Amino acid sequence: MIPIVAWAAGLTLLGAMLGVVYQALGTRKDRRVYPPPGRLVGLGSHRLHLLESGRGSPTIVLEAGLMSTVLSWSELQRELAGSFRVVSYDRAGLGWSDMGPMPRTADRIVDELHTLLERAAIPPPYVLVGHSFGGLTMPLFAARFPDEVAGAVLVDPVAPAEWNPPSEHDLRLTRIGARVCRRAALLARFGVIRFVAFLLTTGGKKAASYLVRLISRGTPADAGSVSSPWFSALPATEKAMASVFWVQPKFALTIASQLENLPASAASAGQFADFSDEPVVILSARTAPERRRLEHAAMAGRLPGGEHVLAGDSNHWIMQEDPGLVIGAIEKIAKHLANVMTERL
Repeated sequence: MIPIVAWAAGLTLLGAMLGVVYQALGTRKDRRVYPPPGRLVGLGSHRLHLLESGRGSPTIVLEAGLMSTVLSWSELQRELAGSFRVVSYDRAGLGWSDMGPMPRTADRIVDELHTLLERAAIPPPYVLVGHSFGGLTMPLFAARFPDEVAGAVLVDPVAPAEWNPPSEHDLRLTRIGARVCRRAALLARFGVIRFVAFLLTTGGKKAASYLVRLISRGTPADAGSVSSPWFSALPATEKAMASVFWVQPKFALTIASQLENLPASAASAGQFADFSDEPVVILSARTAPERRRLEHAAMAGRLPGGEHVLAGDSNHWIMQEDPGLVIGAIEKIAKHLANVMTERL
């Protein structure tokens, strides 16, 4: 009996060691094959990936959704760069950025973004553009640094009232999601998530799907798989890099913390109902829940320069499906700033 247990323990240890080596070699290869398109800016404790293009003033600052990276803005940033200086970045733990300190709250994220802009010598005024989760961070940035902000465009944003306080149902889902993410982070250290991604890209989808169900047990059906509606809605560039970004422990730990802290982040943002005196355009997706659309309209109504626009032809990813609507909102704010500057001369 003892030899069998010893053999089992030995094989488990050997498998774990091989998994760690597999993960390390894969990560090293990914860094070589997929270098960051921008530059890494040190904040002291960690580095953030910053992608810059164009020139001029104001500077357009792009904030991605909960799990997204600079890649979600690729096409829009390219178009905007013809008229503006545009910057996008990866929040700590996502994309090409380093893991950041915990917890991942909106307050911490705003602090890091402000420090990033300072360290990168990118001066205000800024037009803040936030998608989804950016509906918590960009209003908070505008409230805390009003003299640096010329306006904001919120693209189908999370409304603070949705999570302040959260419903019992939503709170339960975030707890489940965070728990699954922490499980995935542990498995990622031993190469398991990377192996699942390998199976998905080499014809082993049946085996991969079985492993995904095991890893994401406790979540709604298909919530953690590539067959989920959420994954299929991602921009093509984001989906293509999922097998590089999502197999890293930092990704899963970051998402877990962002989910756990959604109520705290919403409470912080919710303190500033009138977060800006400058023009703010809030875009609602056609597919957004009615409650969210109503909250968007209420948010705009509380702002002196607020405007609510329904993107009638777009889902949650308005910048992909109707980029002209987002660009038009940005240009309107830039024109307003130019008029204000002219009047001051």
